[in-house]
Amino acid sequence: MGEVDSLICDGFTGNVLLKSVEGIGRFVKKTLSDSLMKNFITKIAAVPSLPAINNFKIKADYKSYGGAPFLGVKKPVIKAHGSSDDLVFYYTIKQAEEFVKGNSVQRMIDAVEKQRESMTQQMAETSTTENIEE
Repeated sequence: MGEVDSLICDGFTGNVLLKSVEGIGRFVKKTLSDSLMKNFITKIAAVPSLPAINNFKIKADYKSYGGAPFLGVKKPVIKAHGSSDDLVFYYTIKQAEEFVKGNSVQRMIDAVEKQRESMTQQMAETSTTENIEE
């Protein structure tokens, strides 16, 4: 399998997945913190790893990603997490601005239409080939 940048699913499945990932993230953070701060020796041993740990912490923080776009609507709609704070709303607003500036809704509409036309053409060609062979 290749890399995945997004996942599209129904709301219930998405929420279960999101809650599971958030729970695993909190568990890993707490377990790692507890292990590294257990005693003086583990604290000293953790010092060389701090840049990597902080980088991971930044990348794993959902707050800097804002919300998630709703697809299938004609205007940009970004949904923020129910427990969002002011930082999440700041990034969600920034995300919405980029969505508008990038003309994202129209670009998605155009891409879906292009794909639909391509599939329609392939189906027509397949149908024509099958009729010729009969």
